[in-house]
Amino acid sequence: MRFVLAAVFMAAFTLSAHAQETTAPPATVAPSACAAVPAPPTPPNGARSNAEQMTAAVAQYEAWNTSSTALMQCRIQEVRALRAQTDAREAEYNAALAAGREAGVAWQAQVDAFQARQRR
Repeated sequence: MRFVLAAVFMAAFTLSAHAQETTAPPATVAPSACAAVPAPPTPPNGARSNAEQMTAAVAQYEAWNTSSTALMQCRIQEVRALRAQTDAREAEYNAALAAGREAGVAWQAQVDAFQARQRR
């Protein structure tokens, strides 16, 4: 009888371990609610540009920097929200994992008690 129980528990353990090893396809990333950050302007050729061209290029860069900074603030808020969600899911996972381990220990204690009683 104890060999049957041992075989059942070994099979259950093996199947649960196998189920955990399967990998899911990579998740797709949801689109951002923020606007896309535009590419930075091309810097002028400082060796050949005149003062007027440099002034215009600097103004273009400053305008881009101002708008992209605001967009990046939106993006960092998304990142922080996703991190908080990930942390919450990980905490749920860890709690479930700990409960499963505790259940396994409790089950093993009962199996050991049963087998000890059968040996008498």
